[in-house]
Parts: sequence; structure tokens; C-alpha cells
Amino acid sequence: MNFLKQNTFYVFLWIIISQFVSLLGSSMTRFVLGIWIYQSTGQVLSFAMVMVASYLPSVVVSPFVGNYIDRKGPRLALAVGGILGTGVLAFGTVAAMADHLTVFVIFLLTITLSVVSALEMPALQALTPLLVSEERLSQANGMLASATSTTNIVGPILAGALYGFGQISWIIGINFVTYLLALIVILILWKSVDTKKENDNKKQQYSFWQDMLNGFHYTYNNRALFAMIMFHTWLNVALGVNSVIRQPYILDFGSEEQFGLVTSLFGVGMVLGSIAMSTLKVNSNMIRYILLSSLGMGLAVLLTGLTESIWLIGCIWIMMGFLLPITNTLSITLIQRNTDAAYLGRVFSISRMLSWGTLPLAYVIGGVMGDWLVSHRVTFMFLNPYGFLLVVAGASISIIVAYYASFSNMKKLEETKENITS
Repeated sequence: MNFLKQNTFYVFLWIIISQFVSLLGSSMTRFVLGIWIYQSTGQVLSFAMVMVASYLPSVVVSPFVGNYIDRKGPRLALAVGGILGTGVLAFGTVAAMADHLTVFVIFLLTITLSVVSALEMPALQALTPLLVSEERLSQANGMLASATSTTNIVGPILAGALYGFGQISWIIGINFVTYLLALIVILILWKSVDTKKENDNKKQQYSFWQDMLNGFHYTYNNRALFAMIMFHTWLNVALGVNSVIRQPYILDFGSEEQFGLVTSLFGVGMVLGSIAMSTLKVNSNMIRYILLSSLGMGLAVLLTGLTESIWLIGCIWIMMGFLLPITNTLSITLIQRNTDAAYLGRVFSISRMLSWGTLPLAYVIGGVMGDWLVSHRVTFMFLNPYGFLLVVAGASISIIVAYYASFSNMKKLEETKENITS
């Protein structure tokens, strides 16, 4: 079995490379679509609606997509996602070249690519343990995190350069080519992917809806697994508040260029952390590393609210960016190790639904509280309103970590599978 997994690891590498190219194209497209919609309408609301359309459809379809992945297999989900993405991008490219790009087309592109993301990411996470040995799971997940982090940095830079010298049709067309290449790779490697799980799923007797409900029951009844998912769900609330507050906080005493600088440093930290996780094999003490890295992120958010030094914030954000892939990569690895192969798609999709579903709540909490504190000129000792909210968000992360370290049964994820469910 180890010999087979060693061979299929190279199949996994080819898939990751193709997905990296595809993710890079998508990152470029997301960047320019937001710019185009704002420049065309002159409305911040339209820009915000594009942001909502980029993740909300993914949240809504996640339970259905996860069930589809478990019933049909992750490789078919990747192929379907590739076909959908290639098709809508071909349409978008033609519309842009013919100067018929409209708000409707932009939203069609954004919504479809959001659904494709909901198909492809859980499928990749479900496919990874089928191709990679358990000993190399954390390394493989680190590679996937590295690909995502790098494209999030490089994509906007390339898109900005191309958009400045060319047209939006060039970027959408490049994204079309990247999706087509990724689809071709999946089709070439089709028979090389381990299909044992897919063949087993053909024997299922339950209806689509019953299977979907079974996925929720399986996730909830596996207490340690559900604790891990909820841990990240609550973390996302605090991190979401940080995301919406950090920009006005820094712009209150700094410039747009300085905010861009520290944001880039955060991205650099993410790339470095992802590279570290892709080169190291972590097979023990994962819960400890997850909790410590999450605590470090909480302290980073808190310290950001306590200083107005751009260079100190930059150093803090590099550390925070470095720690984020550690938390995410090891958490994904533990979920893969402790989830039955027949439920991987549903578990990852449910996790995505819960984690992403909290972001609107976090944005509303941060925005409403920030506006209220500023409008009432509320200050706390030497902290301005935005700095206070960052301190609260960072302290909340620390409290969440302390609770799950003391009272949660997440630690059972590192015990034998027979002891996982309570």
C-alpha cells in the first residue's frame, strides 16, 4: 500500500501544479472584476455585492456539493468544476472581447466561479488521502496551502500589471486557458487516480437527501471532529472582525501605501508558513501546534491594536501570516485522518459552510460596532475605537483557544480511531 501511495504521490503533485495554475488565473480574475465593477458603476455597494457573490454561493451549495463528491468521487467533481469554469470563462472572454461585458456577465462569472470553488476545494481535500500516505498528509496539505497563498499574492500583482497595459479580456482569457489546462491534466490522469472509494460508493442504497442528512449526522456525532470544525468556526468570527477593522484602523494613522505594505507582508508570511508545512512531515502533537499557532494569531491581532508603528505591525503581520497555514494545514490533516473516506466530501463541505457562513456575521459585528464607537467618539484609555476592537478580537481568539485546550475533546483526534467518537 505504501508503494502504491508513493507512486500516486506524483499524481497528486501534477494535480497540485495544475490547480496552482488554475488558482492563479482565478485570483487574477477576481481582482480585475472588482476593479471593473467599481469603475463602471462608481458605487461601493456594487463592489461589495461582487464580494458577497464571490463566497455566498459557495456557502449555500456546500452541503449539496459535499454529498455529490462522496457519491460520485472527488475526481469527477474536479472534472465537473473544470468544465463549468472553462465554459463560463470562455463565455466571459468572448463577451469582453466583443465589448459586451455587463454587470450581469460579471455576476454570472463571480457566482459560477464561487460554485466551482465549492466543488474543487473539498474535492482536492477528499482526494489527497486517496493519493498520499498518512505520513505525508501534512506535507501534501502544506503544498496545497502554499499554492493558494502564493496565488493570492502573485495574482493581483500580475492582474494589476496586465490591466494597466491591456484589457480585462486578456485576464479573463488567461483564466480560461488556466482552467482548460487544469481540466486536461485531470482527464489525462483520470485512470491514475485511486477509484476504489468511487467504486464502493456505487453500492450505496440511500437517496441523495438521505445521504446528505447522514453527512450532517456523521459530522455531529463524531464529537472530536465536530469540535475541530466549531473551533475554526468561532476563530473565523474573531478573525473576520479583524479583517473588517484592520484597514480603517491603519488608515486612521497611516497611508494607503503603508496599508498595502503590511498586507503584502502578511501574504509573505503566509507563503513562508505554507512552504514550511510543505517541507516538514508533522505526524504528532498536531493539536498542540494548532492551539499554539492560533494563540499566536490572537496575540498578533491584539498587539496590532496596541501600536501605531507601521514597521512593528508589519513584523506582527508576517508572524500572523506564517502561523495561519500551520493551523489550517494541520487541522485539515487531522480531519482527513479521522474521517471515513465515504464521508470526506461532506465533512469538508460542512466545515466550509460553517466557517464561511460566519464571515457575514463577523463583518456586520465589526462594521456596526466600529461605526457606533467612532460616531459616539468612544475611546478606551489610549486606544482609539478601531484599536479597541482589534484588542477585543485578539483577546477573543485567546479565550477560544483556552476553552478548546481545556474543555474540548479535540485531542481525541490524535488517539486511535476507536476512541474518537464519544
